Amino acid sequence: MSELESATPSYMQIQNYVFDKIKNGEYPLGSKIPSEIELAELFQVSRVTANKAIKEMSVMGVLDRVRGRGTFVCSDQSISTESKAFGSAMKLDIGGSRKHQIVQFKIVKAHPELARKANVSEDELYYEIILVNKTKEKNESLDYTYIPVKLVDDITKSLNYLSSHFVYDYLKTLATAHPKFVKIFVNIPHYPFLQTVDFLLENSEEMSIFSTDVYDVNMHLLATTYTTYPSSSLDIPLLTFSI
Repeated sequence: MSELESATPSYMQIQNYVFDKIKNGEYPLGSKIPSEIELAELFQVSRVTANKAIKEMSVMGVLDRVRGRGTFVCSDQSISTESKAFGSAMKLDIGGSRKHQIVQFKIVKAHPELARKANVSEDELYYEIILVNKTKEKNESLDYTYIPVKLVDDITKSLNYLSSHFVYDYLKTLATAHPKFVKIFVNIPHYPFLQTVDFLLENSEEMSIFSTDVYDVNMHLLATTYTTYPSSSLDIPLLTFSI
């Protein structure tokens, strides 16, 4: 096992394993996959970890958990971003009404946290795009978006588009990217690289942070956005669901 693989969380290793089996046809559409107990034994992890991996893949529409029967590969793996959870702290809107102002743009090497999340070396180059979300005259939140340089040669021409659209929508415009899944992680630590422009927000002493990660069908990370906002901003819900 490589150093990068060993740094990958156990539940994601299980997910990658299942995705690979689906991709190579070993787990055909509609077929039953190993039980959580079997996966836990295979990866030498707790059943709780295996359950987390399978539960997430079920939420993403990849697997179908049938009580009393087991877990099956969904026959229809289409996913709708409109029916998934997105943070309204980012003021997302599928129609593109989100308005941000870019306050910083540069190319950086992967921060340790980003390298671990993307399973790449810390020498990997990323576009860093920091945007401030404004409500009337108030700066409400910040978005730190990271997109691999190898994914797009020159992103500068698209900065205006990125300032008004969710990164998922931008990735859909690229021939080199095929976004398929979105994960939202909460309770992200206030890493130093997420403190660059804290001064733009009021009451930035206590910050709440979550990340929105976009993956392709093989669960390779295409882009990630860290959203930071003051914990005192009680009017900002964490997640908004469409039902």
